[in-house]
Amino acid sequence: MRRLVLLVAGFAYMVLLIEAVRAAVAWWRGEADLGPLDFALIGLLPILAWIWWRHLSMFRKDCGKAACRPPS
Repeated sequence: MRRLVLLVAGFAYMVLLIEAVRAAVAWWRGEADLGPLDFALIGLLPILAWIWWRHLSMFRKDCGKAACRPPS
């Protein structure tokens, strides 16, 4: 059950991150069809990027352990 919850949470996080990047690119290009949800996603983009950088990417703090090293 825990694995399913983590899988659903990871999927939801990635959808939010991808949609936030899509909204930010649309805003940057000046597209006029942005709604309140798009602006909320643009506001969440720094937080979503920080979560990715700090906890999920290969640049996280504890990535020097064996889990992040390539197989030898």
